[in-house]
Amino acid sequence: MKVKEILKLALMFLNREDLLIYSPFGEQTTIPTLENTEIEHLKKCFNLVYNEIATAYIPLIKTEQVVFIDGVLAYNKLSKTITEIRKLYANGKNIPYSLEEDGIHANVLCAQLTYSYAPEELSFEDEVFMFGGKIQDRVLAYGIAMEFCLITGLYDDAEVWETRFYSGLKEAYSKKSEIRLPSRRWI
Repeated sequence: MKVKEILKLALMFLNREDLLIYSPFGEQTTIPTLENTEIEHLKKCFNLVYNEIATAYIPLIKTEQVVFIDGVLAYNKLSKTITEIRKLYANGKNIPYSLEEDGIHANVLCAQLTYSYAPEELSFEDEVFMFGGKIQDRVLAYGIAMEFCLITGLYDDAEVWETRFYSGLKEAYSKKSEIRLPSRRWI
């Protein structure tokens, strides 16, 4: 699903279908200043909500092979923007490390690093990773509607969308796989 499709849903929730005629949603490429500002605000709202979900609720996790130079792995050598280290291991063993201003320090040459990361800012045509199917598009749209209402000063409406957004997040965050007990057999 693309960012613009989630934004369309948020616009419908906000009763702002009038913006759907403009690019990137519709055919009209000449966009008045006010409408253009609102569309850009929507994109910022999407990125705020997406980042909040990824950093506070359902982390994005990456594992990569890393090389330490003089016992230091600079943060900018990682492919993503790290938020938390999950595991550093080499030869099947956990490696002790410390976080310093200049990078991750460890007494190892090569290792595998598993870490959480912040998502990159997405634009209208980008595909959205839906957190392994845990988050539905409507939950993202609720969050976008909440942020948009806060930006535009509609605080009562923002409260309604906030309730729906965090309720949907709670449902997604607390979902666990079903536990099935085998049927009891009598001998």
